[in-house]
Amino acid sequence: MLIIGLIAVIIALCFIIISNNVKNNALQPPQLMISEEEWDFGKIKPTEKPIHIFTIKNNGGEELIIGRVRASCGCTATVLESKNILSGETTELKVTFNPKGYEGKVKKNIYIDSNDLNVPSTKINILAEVEHMPSPKAEFSLDYWDFGLISQGDSPSFILLVSNTGDDDLIINKINLPEYIHHDIKISLNIPPGEKSEVVLTYNSSKQKMGSMRESVRIYCNDSKKATFSLRIEGYIKEKSIPTVSISPISSDFSLTNNSESDAIEKFTIENLGEKPVEIVSIKTSADYLAPLRSKLNLKSKEKQNFQVVLLKEMANEEIKENNTEEYICLTIALPVKISK
Repeated sequence: MLIIGLIAVIIALCFIIISNNVKNNALQPPQLMISEEEWDFGKIKPTEKPIHIFTIKNNGGEELIIGRVRASCGCTATVLESKNILSGETTELKVTFNPKGYEGKVKKNIYIDSNDLNVPSTKINILAEVEHMPSPKAEFSLDYWDFGLISQGDSPSFILLVSNTGDDDLIINKINLPEYIHHDIKISLNIPPGEKSEVVLTYNSSKQKMGSMRESVRIYCNDSKKATFSLRIEGYIKEKSIPTVSISPISSDFSLTNNSESDAIEKFTIENLGEKPVEIVSIKTSADYLAPLRSKLNLKSKEKQNFQVVLLKEMANEEIKENNTEEYICLTIALPVKISK
């Protein structure tokens, strides 16, 4: 009977101990345990996307609830198997690292927020060493073109210098621009390492409204870090100018006092600043001793031409009686007049 009594006491004590342990464990808060606090992917190629699976365990007595999992950058993707983990249970956290755009040693962080009262946010370190891969590197001379004040119909041009400072061919594969802006390159444009290329952009304002203008040109290339480049363009378009003639110099001084026996010559420059041709139908002087070497001129739009006037010294000395005299060069410009019936 004594033995039976002892066995009963022992069983009762074991039951009490087990009950207390279960009770104490049930009262324990959730506790998050992670299989690794740091994971090193080692050396990887830029084209790889390595994956590691972490194990999350609840060592507490109450249910562990994962609020969210967040990474320090978009290069690290996470997939959590379950947000609710019972006591003693586990779940998996799948982490994928995308090394695109990185080179050399890289360190990223992942944060796990949960209802673990002692450690509400757990950090995981992700390490990797990304191998170098030959790649192009695009450099653009400017990102802004202000063509200033132009007349309606003008076509100013801009030279954009594109340099490849990388160690692989740079390819300009697309240019998006308005229909009234044109470029001079053939797509696709290949620029070898260490080389440069000029892109000439021309703005055609002939069909544009007057006033301020703001546009942009987008250039696309195979530089992974600068795949898209934007060039801002600004300016002001004024009313188309009427035909205008400019003459320089506007006056001239001849002298008969020097000892040179040769006749004096003066050069004049006439420029057509307008959009239509200008015809100078005659070039004459008010005195016979001033002799123009050209009798007429035809100037295209924006064209310059020179003409010379000779002072015939012998004749001038004979005819000029005063110390100073003033004569004129006379240009006759033909202006077209249309008459309809």
